[in-house]
Amino acid sequence: MIILLIFSLVFQPTLCAYASSNITYYARVMMDNVYLYRQPIDDNDINNKYFIVPKTYFVELTNSYNEIFYEANYMEFKGYIKKESVKAVAGTPENAFLSNVKFRVFNEDSRDLRASPSAEAELLDTISSNSRNITFIGKIFGTAKVDERPNIWFFCKYTTDFEHIGYVYADYCDDGYGEPVSWNENSELVAYIDPPNFEIAEQINSLPIENKTTAIIIAILSIPALVFVFLVIKGSKLIADHKKTPNKEIKDY
Repeated sequence: MIILLIFSLVFQPTLCAYASSNITYYARVMMDNVYLYRQPIDDNDINNKYFIVPKTYFVELTNSYNEIFYEANYMEFKGYIKKESVKAVAGTPENAFLSNVKFRVFNEDSRDLRASPSAEAELLDTISSNSRNITFIGKIFGTAKVDERPNIWFFCKYTTDFEHIGYVYADYCDDGYGEPVSWNENSELVAYIDPPNFEIAEQINSLPIENKTTAIIIAILSIPALVFVFLVIKGSKLIADHKKTPNKEIKDY
């Protein structure tokens, strides 16, 4: 048993710390125009922004990065979000992310799927005319493609034989029936716990674990116990043997 214990300490010392490092929180977006950033830099560089996370929906917080940003996920997109714009909640929301919002492209000027919200950005794909296989993820203010027209782009997923993710100029898109692309707010009732506490997970992860030293100390401290157990077992065996073959009484005639 002692040997098994030593091996478990040597080869599985971080099991508990690893499990604790998976603590996350969900947080509701409380403001308009809240961006998911690619890097934790507070500037207006359009290339450092994924999209605006829809207000009233949620992001998953994985850690506190600094005084300004949380590390955050929205769907499969990993980035950073400003602390001032969200509030952490207890538990997991039933509908954390906006889902199943489709739209149609009905004009040539919106058929280009770009790597960033600009007509000069890398062309990723060309969307088929009147295609409705486009899923809305978020919007972003980019560069207007047409003079004197809005500068809104949609960050979206275009599905054909493969999935293509990029930006589409939003001015010539609709819900497929001639109406603007829209969605309902998330009215789910939640309990706020702002701010979230990541300290417990960080403390567990930072605990120094000297595997070999710990195993050696346990082994040394276990030696007296092993000797005692050995002597007890040895003594019990001698007593048992004595009972089986007792000494014969010598009679003096």
